[in-house]
Amino acid sequence: MDLIQAVILGIVQGLTEFLPISSSAHLILLPFYIGWTIDPAQNIPYYVIVHFGTLVAVLTFFRKDIKAITLGFIKSISERRIGDDPYRRLSWFIVIGTLPVGIVYLLIKELLENTLETPGMVAFFLLITGTLLVVSERLGARDLSAEKMRASDAVFIGFAQGLALLPGLSRSGSTIAAGLFRGLTRESAARFSFLLSIPVIIAGTIEEMTALTIGSSHQTSIILLVAGFVTATVSGYFAIKYFIDYLKKHSLYIFALYCFALGAITLIASSFK
Repeated sequence: MDLIQAVILGIVQGLTEFLPISSSAHLILLPFYIGWTIDPAQNIPYYVIVHFGTLVAVLTFFRKDIKAITLGFIKSISERRIGDDPYRRLSWFIVIGTLPVGIVYLLIKELLENTLETPGMVAFFLLITGTLLVVSERLGARDLSAEKMRASDAVFIGFAQGLALLPGLSRSGSTIAAGLFRGLTRESAARFSFLLSIPVIIAGTIEEMTALTIGSSHQTSIILLVAGFVTATVSGYFAIKYFIDYLKKHSLYIFALYCFALGAITLIASSFK
């Protein structure tokens, strides 16, 4: 991996982690189309640092919410009461919504370790992402805020996030679509999706760091690591900011069309390679 590749992949990771178009798909398909021979197994430190960059982006953007949610969670435990405090409710919705990810991971772990990360399979899951976005836009009521959710809504969205472990099935796309299915507004669905991503990104980063510790022979230039971290953090922050603003007045159809187009083109291209 060279500096240009590190910068481009960092930007792509930051943008696609939060836009409903699948970061895993783009990290697989970008080298496929450009012809880069990048082996993720040989660049584990880089992928650890760009995922950490997206974590910093979401923590920075939602820093006030996270502080209030954390305090609300602590108070709910110390006082043994949730009540009507929106931040206490939201903190427990995040906990409840995170649990299904672990369950789904255990169920499909063996599948993930096999041959799903191919352009053809990624294209298939991109088409599913596009379908979810369209159907959720057509059927979603879009009249609830995240604080007015129920525990069952958080579980439903959590399972959607778990299924998004499949490469090409967008995490943000799946969870936002699930939120729309449960009646959330687009903005609230996106906000809860991003907050719900924090524990998962932390867990994923820890898992990658474990792999890095085990495979201690992996080495990446500090310049490439800094480039990846900075570009992923900055692009991720602005992706969150402008995407939430976009959803206040616009639908998800443009992202669905993008997933359909990229998925269809990739299916055709992969059949000739």
